[in-house]
Amino acid sequence: MKKSLIALAVAGAFATPAAFAASSNIDFYGKFRVSVDHIDNSVGWQMTDETSRVGFKGAEDLGGGLKAIYQWESGFNIGTAASHIPSTGNAGGSYTGGTTSLGAQRNTFLGLAGDFGTVLAGRHDTPYKMVGSADLFGDTLADAETGSALLGFGGTNLGNNGLCIICEDVRVSNAIAYVSPSFSGLTIAAATVVGSGNAGTGTVPSVNSLSDAQSIAAMYNNGPLSLGLGYENLGKVAQAALGGGTAGKPDAWKLNAGYTIDSWKLGATYEHLDKIGGVSGQKANNWLASVAYGMGPITLAAQYGYRNFNGTANTAGAVDLTDATVGVVYSLSKRTSTYLGYAHYKAKNSATVADAKYNVVTVGLNHDF
Repeated sequence: MKKSLIALAVAGAFATPAAFAASSNIDFYGKFRVSVDHIDNSVGWQMTDETSRVGFKGAEDLGGGLKAIYQWESGFNIGTAASHIPSTGNAGGSYTGGTTSLGAQRNTFLGLAGDFGTVLAGRHDTPYKMVGSADLFGDTLADAETGSALLGFGGTNLGNNGLCIICEDVRVSNAIAYVSPSFSGLTIAAATVVGSGNAGTGTVPSVNSLSDAQSIAAMYNNGPLSLGLGYENLGKVAQAALGGGTAGKPDAWKLNAGYTIDSWKLGATYEHLDKIGGVSGQKANNWLASVAYGMGPITLAAQYGYRNFNGTANTAGAVDLTDATVGVVYSLSKRTSTYLGYAHYKAKNSATVADAKYNVVTVGLNHDF
C-alpha cells in the first residue's frame, strides 16, 4: 500500500485526508516495523519497534459530492524491549499524549470532504508536520527527528527541550483542521486545538479556548518539484505542559523543498525554533539536506543535519547537534523491504549532555498490509 521507506520519506508527509474520500469501503491496514541496533554507548545492542501501527479508514457518500470520512489508527509494539514511537516521548503535554492499550494513538478523526476541501475533527498531524521534511530515515533509529532522543539527547518537541534536527513535527489531539483542494498544485491547510478540558490549577493556565494552539501550512506539489512552508504555535497547550506561569509559548516555522531528477531525489529543510522549553531567548536554527538514488529494488540514501543553538549556554536544550547518516534500502516486494543504516551524532555545549559522539548501526525489516 505504501512506497518503500526511503521513497516515502523523500516524497514527504503530504498525504491529506481528502484522499480517503475516494474509498467507499472500510480499509484495514497496518505496518510492521522492527530493527536490531547497536549504539556505541551504554545502550549497546537492542531490538526496537519502529512505530508499528494498525488502523482502518473509510468514507460514506452523502450525495451532492459530499462524503463523510473517518480513520482510526494506533501504534503498537510487536514485542521488543524498546519502542520508537515519537508521540510517546513526551511524558507531559496532552498534545503529544493520547495513548491506548495498543500504544500511541495516531491520526484518528471524523470529517467531511467535498469540492470545498476537507474538514476534520479529532487527533491528527498538524499542518506544520504535513509540510514534510528532507529526513530520509523516518521510522528508523537513524532519523533526524527522534533518533537523537533515543540516544539520550532529550525530548523531541519544543515543549520538552527537543534536542533534534527537525523538532516540531507533532500530532495533536482536540484538533479541528481544514485542508483545501489543490489549486494547480497548491494546497492550504490550517488547524486549531480546542480546549482539552484542563480547568487550570495554580500557575497552570486554563486550556479551554477554541484556539489553544495553531498551525498553518502552504504546500505546492507539481511534477518533480515540491515546496512547503509551515508555522506552528503550540500556545496554551505547550505552556500548560511546561508548568504554566512564566513559561513562554513555543513556536516554530519551517521551509521544505524537494526535487526529483530521473533516479535522483533531493531534499532540503530549514526550521527555526523560538522559546525552546518555553524560555524566551532560547532559539535554534536547524538545517537538513538529503539525497537518494534509486536503481531497481535498491535505494541509496544520505543526509546531513545541523542544529545551531542561540541562547543561554549550559541550560537544558542548549545544544549544537550534527547528524550525518547513510543507508541502503532493498525492496523485497511492493510491501516488504529491509534496510541498513549508519548514523553519526555529535552534540556539544549542553548542561544535560556533555560533548558527546555516538555511532549508530541499524538493520530493519518492514512490511505493510
